[in-house]
Amino acid sequence: MTHDVVALLERPPTLRGMTQALVQAGPKLRVRSVADGALIQLRDESGRMVAAVQAAQQLALSAEADRLLTEGITDDLPAQPWWVEARGAETGPTDADTAGMVRRFADALVSQFGGLVWEPESRLVRDDPLLVGATDHPAITLATDKVAVAVQDRPVVPLTTWLVDAIAEHGRAGRGFQLVTPSCSRITHALCSVLGNPMARWVAQAPDGRYYDGFSGVPLAWHKAAGFVRDTTAASEDVPHPAFQDTHQKWGTQLLVDLKVLHPADAGLQLGRSVEFLSQTLGGSAPALWGTGEPATLAWDTRDLTALARKRAPASSWLLFTGPPDGLRSGRVRPFTGTLLVTRVPEGVKESITLAVGHSPTEEPDLSILSTLVKEFTSQGVLQTISVHRRTGRADLGHDARWSGPALPVGLGIGVEGVSSIGSERTLSAPVPPITFGPPLTHSVWYRIGDGTEAASQERFHALMAHLHPGGSSTAGQRHSS
Repeated sequence: MTHDVVALLERPPTLRGMTQALVQAGPKLRVRSVADGALIQLRDESGRMVAAVQAAQQLALSAEADRLLTEGITDDLPAQPWWVEARGAETGPTDADTAGMVRRFADALVSQFGGLVWEPESRLVRDDPLLVGATDHPAITLATDKVAVAVQDRPVVPLTTWLVDAIAEHGRAGRGFQLVTPSCSRITHALCSVLGNPMARWVAQAPDGRYYDGFSGVPLAWHKAAGFVRDTTAASEDVPHPAFQDTHQKWGTQLLVDLKVLHPADAGLQLGRSVEFLSQTLGGSAPALWGTGEPATLAWDTRDLTALARKRAPASSWLLFTGPPDGLRSGRVRPFTGTLLVTRVPEGVKESITLAVGHSPTEEPDLSILSTLVKEFTSQGVLQTISVHRRTGRADLGHDARWSGPALPVGLGIGVEGVSSIGSERTLSAPVPPITFGPPLTHSVWYRIGDGTEAASQERFHALMAHLHPGGSSTAGQRHSS
């Protein structure tokens, strides 16, 4: 596993100051700079990487540290502190004190540039040899031919750039990704969206030392090639694992939207406008922050993210965004977060957007406004599909390794091109009554399936999809259905 430490600094660290802090970490360690200085590796005399440090990042809002570390941690810090994260690879009780290394590094930075050090309390049972070790990637504890395993012992586990890079690197090698956390940890929505991939798995360690799937509660066991797999020896009373069923959480509601829009490839195209309309309509505000990992360090700016996508083209660009943090929300602004994938396709530029909006236990989502989204994106001529699901969950959009119920379908929208492909007559004779937008011969449709609380809505959704695609299956709208 890795031991993570974050230094939140009042002033930007200098190169000399970083160097002095690295010496404090371990004077005998070898320093190697990679990724144009964005990452510094610390290696022992044998060449093994034992710790790593990321370049300093200035937070556009200090509240991002409160969200990911500890509420109120930035009360005495500037509005835009500097975040420096270090992690040491725990390799066993008889090996190097990597926790001490990264702690000394962070303390040395704070002594020079002001601020404070955050260090999580240990919660994992550390007597399992699977949890210790080091690889050549600072986020990965061990890797087999088929899977890479990261171990994170922190109360809130975000989708850090460490994890983004590890998932991409090992994915190119054909490996899946598994994340091990304590059962009391929660993951952010951005990380949850990545772990929902069939090649990924969230592994929660219960207080009794056993493991279970953080989404399904299925007991897990270690397989030397495939990593954590279903434990076929588990007793029936332990399926799902008891820790997965034990919750005192007062759940709220999460509204989950999956939107795909297609723009003509135009020199004046500005990306992110669809994100803004979607989040303003359902979340009450435009996004506040964005980035390629967590913490999201950049103030929302569609010009900046468009410039990033153009720079990376023709490769795809993936980013995450969040709404105003708790202390800055007012009126009807709700917690929301999401992701944006920008892809060049033969027809133009495609934006694949996910959005999650949190509602308190006493607040009912206004589902009547969903059709206005279909109407607006149809009028812009960009709508491909939009699907909306609803699930019980934390209003702050974090995810616990506990049962909160399935995501149930609320509605499905299909753009003009999709209607033309399926056939207008078929879309209008569906078992779910359609609402149309646009001229009779070039219209989109919106199917209101239910309110996301009735089990029967899943049956209506499957009946709708069977009608629209009678010759086979379609995955449209099924992203959040499990």
